[in-house]
Amino acid sequence: MTERPTEPNPEDWADLERRSRSHRRWFYGRQPKPVGDILAQLIQRRGYAQVRAAGEWNEAWAAAAGDQFAAVTEVGQLRRGVLEVTAANSLVMQELGFEKERILEELKTARPDAGIKQLRFRVGKIG
Repeated sequence: MTERPTEPNPEDWADLERRSRSHRRWFYGRQPKPVGDILAQLIQRRGYAQVRAAGEWNEAWAAAAGDQFAAVTEVGQLRRGVLEVTAANSLVMQELGFEKERILEELKTARPDAGIKQLRFRVGKIG
């Protein structure tokens, strides 16, 4: 007759722990999620935050640049602190270059949380 070991095999403990972790992941992965998390994921996936941010940039740009420039320019994206602005033609772009520092300061006061450091103008089609 063979004697039973008094202590379980360490490999058995490792297997038990692995299965326990797997079961916990499965069980808690199926729990209901908070509504706030679901809404945040939806907003991120659909791009609603970018649309809202673009609207805020358009408003800030119109206030900083004035009506005459706002009609012939379009605000692009903010990348690494540089706000891209598309001008209808080279004359408008040159005039914006003269007003660049003033506009930049007004944008910084209007949107201090954005971290804007510089403006970049380019000529392109305004849609």
